[in-house]
Amino acid sequence: MKHFLTLLLAIAITGSISAQIVEVNPNIGWKFIRSQKLDLQTESVYQYEFPAEKGYDYIFNLFFNKPDIITYINIFDMQMKPIANMKDSLGIKTSKLDFVVPMSGTYIVSMGYKNRIVSTEPNTSIEMVLIRRPIVE
Repeated sequence: MKHFLTLLLAIAITGSISAQIVEVNPNIGWKFIRSQKLDLQTESVYQYEFPAEKGYDYIFNLFFNKPDIITYINIFDMQMKPIANMKDSLGIKTSKLDFVVPMSGTYIVSMGYKNRIVSTEPNTSIEMVLIRRPIVE
């Protein structure tokens, strides 16, 4: 009986666990998925996997304080097929990539930057934010 109760408790806890999704703007349905502050070196690549669902608009935003950098974001499926990409050579302290996924699953984002001019600063602090909303038609 003790093992049965432990199993029921484990199932109840597992069933209640879900990704933290916080509303960004309830009027238009945007919800916060993930935010991370990165300390990147020029021409280095940061990559990670994230779950995405079909039927949603997604936006990756990069925020940075360093002028004169070129940022890029690439989205791939698990077979490394390109889904979306962006290269921002304006260096205006923010970059944005809007995209939708063809099917629900796990996707890969790779992002980074390079200096437009020679810089003595080895790293740049970049904040990455992922938000989503149901597709509005």
